[in-house]
Amino acid sequence: MCSIAGVINGDKKDIKKLINSMSHRAPDDKGYYHDGNISLGMGRLKIIDLISKNLCPLIDEDLVLTYNGELYNFIELRNELIEKGWKFYTSSDTEVLMKSWKQWGLRMFQKLNGMYAFAIYDKKKQKIWLARDIPGEKPLYYYHYGKKFVFVSEAKSLNKILNMSKRKDKFYDAFQHCLHKTLWKNVYQVPAAHYIEYDIKKNQKRVVEYWKFQKRKIDLKNVEEELEELLVNSINLRLRSDVKYGLYYSKGIDSSLISTFHNFKYKFYFNDNKNWKKDFLNKIKKIAYHLDFPVGSLSSYPLWKLAEKATKNVKIVISGEGADEIFGGYIRYLPIAREWELRKKMPSYNYLFGKFYRPHLEAFSRITMRNKNYDFIKKIFQPYFENFDDPINAMGFADFKIVMPSLLQMGDRMASAFGLENRCPFLDKNLIEFGFSLPPEYKINGLEQKIILRNLLIKRGLLKPLKLEKKGLSIKFNEWFGRKDWNRSLYFDHLNKNWNKVHKQL
Repeated sequence: MCSIAGVINGDKKDIKKLINSMSHRAPDDKGYYHDGNISLGMGRLKIIDLISKNLCPLIDEDLVLTYNGELYNFIELRNELIEKGWKFYTSSDTEVLMKSWKQWGLRMFQKLNGMYAFAIYDKKKQKIWLARDIPGEKPLYYYHYGKKFVFVSEAKSLNKILNMSKRKDKFYDAFQHCLHKTLWKNVYQVPAAHYIEYDIKKNQKRVVEYWKFQKRKIDLKNVEEELEELLVNSINLRLRSDVKYGLYYSKGIDSSLISTFHNFKYKFYFNDNKNWKKDFLNKIKKIAYHLDFPVGSLSSYPLWKLAEKATKNVKIVISGEGADEIFGGYIRYLPIAREWELRKKMPSYNYLFGKFYRPHLEAFSRITMRNKNYDFIKKIFQPYFENFDDPINAMGFADFKIVMPSLLQMGDRMASAFGLENRCPFLDKNLIEFGFSLPPEYKINGLEQKIILRNLLIKRGLLKPLKLEKKGLSIKFNEWFGRKDWNRSLYFDHLNKNWNKVHKQL
């Protein structure tokens, strides 16, 4: 984890306030750049190249790079750039990113394999580019009002230099997390798989999507072998490090499968049977602060405890995030998948099924919604159902684009609160494109999910995780307060109250 920030047409002193407020995620180094009315800053958590100096920010002629994340394929890119005549003075992926920009410009996005949020300032062109990785693992927020433009890794930092005013958000009310807009006026998040080009002189910005999913061909005769090879490559890339690493190990399918590809010295497990109520109530204000914005999921606290445990031994954690979306792992997919299976196998009875079952988009919208704004949720999900021929891939990709960002937000913020870097092998670009190109029967069959991942576990001799009931990373919040239902509204109200208290104190 690193932190980046920039202030355009603001107080020169503000950049230090922003970077200092994010020192928890970047404790190892920090630096600044000033050019007239432009100030840039970067804090660094040292993961790759522990000795080189002048990397935060990195200045190369008329270009300045502030960068958060990791380019996992930096060695391959570096070798390619050396063949083209470029010289390197460090062993960092930061320098590789800078040289990639100088060689390919915006075309470099097709070559990058990693998680990143960065800003590149071109002094000569008086332009700045902000960009985020494909799934949106690394955060990047910006404030734009009048001629003032500010960007930061964590939105809470803006409170240090701006008078933030709250706003209502329709998406937040429906999904219980923020996506592109936030709960503060004039504060937005750079969308995943996008870059923003900001012309400083003209005070104009352009938002561009640089990656769109395109279905690829898959050799079904060797489909498991290809997945295995993709996982080997992805995990090995994410183990590139000059510091110690460990695995978030839930004992379920995803983390268990990852564990078969590498003998992890450190594994971290959250025991959800323990009564964490007292500790939760003591920690909730800190969690609300670090989240940036509330998320209606019970996973924040378990992720906090995992990070708290992991930071005693490692600086990197590997997690199984993304497998449920890409390989059909959520239980709420099953009713719709079974109905679709019935219609395929017994087409003569479709007239009968139509009396009992809703259309796929409507059913998924209703089973996902957190409030009663069904029409709004349906409108958000509709494009993803139009892009796929089957509901299983459609549901997964809709979650990947709309719901998973809340999980990545929690994973990033809870880890970064302890100066940890969180890496997700299933979110490799090649695995994403492979997974959403799979026929649906490789994901769900009857009541079994993640079929292809299950087959790999069997092949690799690990059967125990297949016998466990699927359950998410959670706490028994309702039970603590004498409620027997699974409604999350009590928890979400509690989190929101603490979030409001925290930000009144800032």
